[in-house]
Amino acid sequence: MEKKRKYLIFLVTAVLSLTAFFVTATVTDSKFGKILSFVIPLAVIAVSAAIYTAELRAIKKNEAIKRSVGNGEFFSSQSWRQAYLNFRTQYEFANIHPRGMRADMLRNYRNLPTYLYFLFFFTVAVVFACILMPHPIEKMTKFRFMMLLGGILCSCDGIRRLAGIPARRWMKRIKAEYSDVEASYISGRLVKSWTSGINIGTDYIVIFNPSRVVSFRTADIVEAGRKVVRESQYNTGIYVQTDQKYKVYFVVGYSKKVQRTYEVELNVFESELVCDEVRELLDRRSELPVSYEETVREDVTTI
Repeated sequence: MEKKRKYLIFLVTAVLSLTAFFVTATVTDSKFGKILSFVIPLAVIAVSAAIYTAELRAIKKNEAIKRSVGNGEFFSSQSWRQAYLNFRTQYEFANIHPRGMRADMLRNYRNLPTYLYFLFFFTVAVVFACILMPHPIEKMTKFRFMMLLGGILCSCDGIRRLAGIPARRWMKRIKAEYSDVEASYISGRLVKSWTSGINIGTDYIVIFNPSRVVSFRTADIVEAGRKVVRESQYNTGIYVQTDQKYKVYFVVGYSKKVQRTYEVELNVFESELVCDEVRELLDRRSELPVSYEETVREDVTTI
């Protein structure tokens, strides 16, 4: 953790605790008020210390995982390998819709997380619309406006996903090679994880997530591997938590000068499973490379 951030945390904690002490001490002369004048600053210090300690632990864990990934131990320990083998023996690839690729891709977007996403924000929009009625201008506040706008925008995004708009746009883009992609898709192996997934076919690989769908020929793959991503989340500069994500990436060469990288987010065992399938597809004996990445996400609760 940078020294400037340490000093900033100390300064903010000191200012907040002293402010709480003087405000509570001067507002009331009662015994209860005097007790609060000591309790509230101590609570501020305790919360700040807890947040600071959690951030320090996350940073230390980041360094440990980075070393583990760098020396190749992260995916090679005996206990992890045994857990993965147990997962693989029990895992069943997702079934592809009998009506073909189009029906299957549209079904991929009509999943439980998307329905819950839509219903939640649609409810938010309806609730705040009812609060503002019948005099919306008089009752409008900045908070109510933001909640109503967020509910409407996210509801529209939910409708877009349920309608399978990303899949429909992708199918229009590949119109010229649609039959070849569909033949590869139907005979491929489909791995789905929450709201994203990948179909590993003999000739094409198809990746989808809530935002878009991409496909590319297996013959165009220049490199493939996986990433361990540690995402530190902050809200108004205050540390919230660190999420660990696993991604499989593909570097695709469309020409000597044009290369693009595509990623799919899966859980830890699914990412290993996909890497095994891709390694077999590309006829590579060695393990695919593993990289480590740290990211920061600011204002995680902002709509």
